Amino acid sequence: KSMDTILTQICAEVHSKIPMDGGNIMDLFHRGRPVRVCAPMVRYSKLAFRCLVRKYDCDVCFTPMIIAADFMRSIKARDSEFTTSKTDRPLIVQFAAKDAQTLADAACVVSPFSDGVDLNCGCPQR
Repeated sequence: KSMDTILTQICAEVHSKIPMDGGNIMDLFHRGRPVRVCAPMVRYSKLAFRCLVRKYDCDVCFTPMIIAADFMRSIKARDSEFTTSKTDRPLIVQFAAKDAQTLADAACVVSPFSDGVDLNCGCPQR
């Protein structure tokens, strides 16, 4: 089996445990139990890692930080930095951006494939 097939199977198994009902991600916080969130980690929060932590009952995952300007400027950057699958949900995409328009444009691109956007305001960039 290819790695993509294995990841898809793992994510599908995990996703079946997390009924989103097409609802709001905030509904997770009203279930009467703690919400398990995997925070964004540079170079580690890629799809394979997210599928792994979801297998161990993580409710919400973040992507690694993505530089919004690079993401919008290059399809190569988009393909490299943002990978997901239908079962990789709920998913929050983290962007770093210097201006609101670039952030808004990047958020629009990922909106069909994610459940929210996080603006990284704490990691200084050169």
